[in-house]
Amino acid sequence: MNSRSSSGSISELFRPNKPKGLKSRELSCTRLNILKKEIETNTHVIPLSTLYEQLGTDPVRGLTRSKAKELLEYYGPNALTPTTQYGWPVVLLKSLCTGFSILIWMGALMSFIAYIIEASTKANPNKDNLYLGCVLIGVDVTCGLFSFYQNYKSSKIMNTFKSMIPTYAACIRDGDLDEATPVRDLVKGDIVKIKAGDVVPADIRIIDSVGFKVDNSSLTGESVAVSRGNGEGAPNILESQNVAFFSTLCVEGWALGVVLCCGDLTAMGRVAGLATRLKPVPSPLSRELNRFMRYMSAWALGLGLFIAIASIALGYPFMQTTIFVIGIIVANIPEGLQPTVTASLTLTAQNMIKKNCLVKNLEAIEALGACTTICSDKTGTLTQNKMSVHHIWMWNKIYSVQAPGFLSTVQNNKAFEGLKVCGALCSNATVKAGVVISGDASETAILNFLFKYADPVSIRKSFPKIVEIPFNSVNKYQVSVHLDKKSSQFIVVMKGAPECIIDRCDFIASNGYNIRLSPEIREEAVKATESLANTGERIMAFAELILSPKEYPSTFEFNIEEINFPLDHLRLLGIIGLMDPPREEVMTAIKRVRDAGVRVMMVTGDHPATARAIAVEVGIATSPKCHVVTGDELRSMSPDVLYWTLDKHYEIVFARTSPTQKLQIVEACQRLGAIVAVTGDGVNDAPALRRADIGISMGISGSQVSKQTADIILMDDNFATIVTGIEEGRKIFDNLKKSMCYILISNVPEILPVLMFILASIPLPLGVMTILCVDLGTDMWPAVALSYERVETDVMARAPRTSDPIVSASMLRLVYGHLGLIEFAAGMYAYYVVMAEHGFYPADLFGIRQRWDNEFISDIRDSFGQEWTYAERKELERACQAAYFVAIVVTQIMNCIICKTRYNSLFHVGIKNRVLNIGLVFELILACVICYVPGINDFFRTYPLRLRWYVPRNICNRDVINIFFISKKRICQGAHCLSFGDIMYFTLPKVHRSYFSGRMNISFNIKLATNIRLLNGIRPPGHSWDLSTLELTNTWI
Repeated sequence: MNSRSSSGSISELFRPNKPKGLKSRELSCTRLNILKKEIETNTHVIPLSTLYEQLGTDPVRGLTRSKAKELLEYYGPNALTPTTQYGWPVVLLKSLCTGFSILIWMGALMSFIAYIIEASTKANPNKDNLYLGCVLIGVDVTCGLFSFYQNYKSSKIMNTFKSMIPTYAACIRDGDLDEATPVRDLVKGDIVKIKAGDVVPADIRIIDSVGFKVDNSSLTGESVAVSRGNGEGAPNILESQNVAFFSTLCVEGWALGVVLCCGDLTAMGRVAGLATRLKPVPSPLSRELNRFMRYMSAWALGLGLFIAIASIALGYPFMQTTIFVIGIIVANIPEGLQPTVTASLTLTAQNMIKKNCLVKNLEAIEALGACTTICSDKTGTLTQNKMSVHHIWMWNKIYSVQAPGFLSTVQNNKAFEGLKVCGALCSNATVKAGVVISGDASETAILNFLFKYADPVSIRKSFPKIVEIPFNSVNKYQVSVHLDKKSSQFIVVMKGAPECIIDRCDFIASNGYNIRLSPEIREEAVKATESLANTGERIMAFAELILSPKEYPSTFEFNIEEINFPLDHLRLLGIIGLMDPPREEVMTAIKRVRDAGVRVMMVTGDHPATARAIAVEVGIATSPKCHVVTGDELRSMSPDVLYWTLDKHYEIVFARTSPTQKLQIVEACQRLGAIVAVTGDGVNDAPALRRADIGISMGISGSQVSKQTADIILMDDNFATIVTGIEEGRKIFDNLKKSMCYILISNVPEILPVLMFILASIPLPLGVMTILCVDLGTDMWPAVALSYERVETDVMARAPRTSDPIVSASMLRLVYGHLGLIEFAAGMYAYYVVMAEHGFYPADLFGIRQRWDNEFISDIRDSFGQEWTYAERKELERACQAAYFVAIVVTQIMNCIICKTRYNSLFHVGIKNRVLNIGLVFELILACVICYVPGINDFFRTYPLRLRWYVPRNICNRDVINIFFISKKRICQGAHCLSFGDIMYFTLPKVHRSYFSGRMNISFNIKLATNIRLLNGIRPPGHSWDLSTLELTNTWI
């Protein structure tokens, strides 16, 4: 048979040369879908002669060199195909140009364009736009480096897989054994030889072997030596004992095998292909920020279009109109938003390290808070991974080993004596005097139990091992033959799955004599097995057979390849039930998670009865009748049936599942709209960890690949740590909303002065440099410090957020319709006060801008007729802008205090956030430095302010609190935003009109009660303020 035609369509799709008729995108999707499916093959179960014929090989001489070369050229090397690899400059560029960064780059570009236009039309252009563009680039680069670091680390996953692949292999071709054959040159049909210490160079079927054992930890994460031989294969190739897999390590013996699969189509290749080809789901936070970016872009462009139309209507030149449009678009960009989010998440990640939770992907913190479904492993995560003996069944009775009278009950029981000997002999765990050095968890637990009642070391010395048939998943038993030094007789001991052991027994041990295993007793043993399994215990049966010295003398040679000794007619000694107890804190943790509205599912490889029992014990399921889906059932389900099953059964347990099936479960949950967190520790868990919204690896038991793929690493392998992560994620979401509200408030008093400058043609109230001082200076510390706010309510008592955006409509109403307008009024108030004190009354400022900014005009007259030169005007403008800047800073302090709460009263929350308190003091000090320190105030174009100019800002701060308290509930009830006229009614009546007549007689209402009366007595026509609705405990953001 032609080997090329028999290779199958799947191998054709993974050739280096793209098959004809398929586009690259279609081929990539097809390959990905193939990798997601379970391995469907019969090469491990068909007769070897048929397999040789299909592969065109010879078990003795192997492939010819010419055929091997032909196959290598056609199918490509035996290597893992890397995904498209980009150099670090490309990865960095992608990190700098995604999400909210695009908006910042657009702002920087427009700033440079505005500067170029101005430089081409003026001899001494203003460099503010140039500085703004440079600062925006600096902000974007700084934040992009965080993303670059994470993305670049993730791109190294394939390198970790490649490190598991050997370089050379021992291969037979044309009858010659070449031990230096490059592994990448192996092809299907090659005959390879593997000895202890070698890494399996491909997926191979065993032809011949002697004591061949492999460590599958590189694939499964379980560091246990398992036997492989040329016996019959299991239906599932992953459970077949006649197949050794690519990248696993031979720890004992040797084997001869034929290559079944190479490269990407090996079991390891499929895992690596999925882990690198699957695209991680965008985090909820990134989706929210992208959505906000689109809204902000649409708003900025709409406002820019309005300014363009208005400027043209007012007769501005085209170049000037262009500068106006660019300026208003750039003014809408909240420059401090991205660094605030990044800094807040970074600080939270550092805090989570103290709680045994290492965060690799910053956005995963908030995603964990939004998580709606957790797919958790059992062993080590929900349980302690410390197996111990709990029950023993002997001669028709179940004994609890923890019962006070257990020792006195069994110490003279002959069946228990036989059980101790069998348990000590039929075990591969390494022991020394009183200590178990290493071994399987079950064997270690049994030996630790035996050390309480016997000495396994002495037993092993009295019964030296002759031969052994290791445990495998097909036969489900382990057998060894030992020589009894006292009687010089051989004894066969066996342990394994009760259903297999009981069927091989004819007798049962009782206290002193043997009893034939009648159907009634056999039924009782089966019932005992089911009873122990239903409690979540792992069940193992033990049996023995003493061989006749006549048939098996001391010189008898036992052969385990062609078994020449009996494996039936045994004597059943007993059944041991082992339990990996749940962690003490898991039940409380799962209850908190369920109360928080998060669904918890167990996805494990354990027996269905054991999985169900543990699920009920820890609280994942509330009824022993919870729905359990096995791997075999899952294999026969279509995606629609799995979707329906998950939708119908809230409490569900998946047992005997494979890593590929775990990926299917994750994708089905995501199809339901769930935000899924998945735990995993093995290499084969990497695809599910990659695909999940939050991949969680184990820090202690996890493989290097799983840790590199995951977003979060649990340093203590404890499920309770996930609950802590959920709580922190919900807390940071609440606090991020506060930070974003605080940042966006100052956006309003930064945009409206530009509109006033353009439409009202007044001197610019706020310059570009002072805007940067607010966004990237005074606002930064308080905005980040809000992430330190304590939770206002029990965040674990509410359901996961599904329709609560990080920037909500109510927040925008509060920001743009209330607090932002008040802050703008405070700034303009300070601006007019400084102007009025120097002779320019508000009415005289309108329409003066063009003459004000003309350096060749030196005879502009103020309201009193005094002439002002260009230099004098610009110095006054600096003082006005400084006053406006300080007004924003002081008002922002009050806004920050307001933003501390979302649900509770400020009096209830208090001011216990020390970081925020220091930040507010820092904000004031920084504002003073910018205004008063010589040199610095020249650079930022500010001016030392007089003390009396601070008074208007204090009045506005009081108004911020008053209006906020009164309008808080009205916002939540959907009331319309306050108009600018409303704000002026609340502020201007408190200053006598005589102020603007040139006199400095200012009278202020200081008491809150007086201000409340003013709000009731001096209100806009058509507005009725009902003070009975004043509440302080409603959600406002």
